[in-house]
Amino acid sequence: MNPAPAARNRGLRSIHRFLCLFRPGLLLAIAGFAVAPFAQAAPEKRPVYVTASFTDKNDLFIENLQQSEIEIFENNQPRKIEFMARDELPTVYGIVFDRGMLPESSDQDRPSGQAVPKSIAARDLAYQLIDKQLGRQTLWVGVYDRELETVFEPASDGFGAKNALHELRGSRRHENTFLYSALFSATTMMNQRHEKRRILILFLESLDSETAGKMKQLKNLLSSSNVELFAVCFASRLADAGTMPSSLTVSLMKELTQVTAGSAFFTMDYRDHFDDIARRVINHLRTVYTFGFTSDSTTASPGKFVIKCSRPNSKVKSHPAVPVLD
Repeated sequence: MNPAPAARNRGLRSIHRFLCLFRPGLLLAIAGFAVAPFAQAAPEKRPVYVTASFTDKNDLFIENLQQSEIEIFENNQPRKIEFMARDELPTVYGIVFDRGMLPESSDQDRPSGQAVPKSIAARDLAYQLIDKQLGRQTLWVGVYDRELETVFEPASDGFGAKNALHELRGSRRHENTFLYSALFSATTMMNQRHEKRRILILFLESLDSETAGKMKQLKNLLSSSNVELFAVCFASRLADAGTMPSSLTVSLMKELTQVTAGSAFFTMDYRDHFDDIARRVINHLRTVYTFGFTSDSTTASPGKFVIKCSRPNSKVKSHPAVPVLD
């Protein structure tokens, strides 16, 4: 008889009797201790893209940036830049108009020999942006007073977007506007898009007092999204009755757009040279750089990202929110 199997059986019975001396709960604890190290999987690394724009000492956007001039940190740890591009990410644009900033009649009623009304000037400015930049990507159009109404669904059709704007009229459905509600709806819709870059361009005259009272909530909303906000404001230096002072509108709109690394433009600073606003907006949109690197962050647990530029006297404008995950 081969003694090896008998000895092995005796050994197994001894181990069984040893384990039976422990209470079931303790046995489970021992088993848990044994497998715990294997349950803690290393964090999954994945590619991440972040966007930023850079201005020089003259506050002009930098168009010839080199990768060697940029450093990116995630949770204070340097990250190797593996991808760098300018204005090359798939983008979705949203044009949102305060209904009061739209013409009440067609272009045939444009006054001759007089200053162009704000409403027509605002729409003409939107046409320029579509023709020169926005029409190359996916675009949608919305209008608001108390709520946001989408009048042109997202599509790569600049002509269709311009036609939708042309058909809009400026008669209000409600006496007072409420920008907060419109931006909440627009941001929610943008966050559901698959494009890695999402840009809202807002046309308004002045900020409503109801939204001004909700600025903290609105900034939190925008900073936690991947939406860049640009605003073109037609506020007059002398506020009309029932509207907020222009100085307050300017201050709050600057704060709101800067939260998203966007910009606010005020027609009072350009007199009647609205073409300069279009060039300035397009220049900003075209000089946003995208950087790719490998990250440990996830959408559920975003990291803290810092972008630095070594060019003297340069300034960085980057979105403080979670990056766009591939």
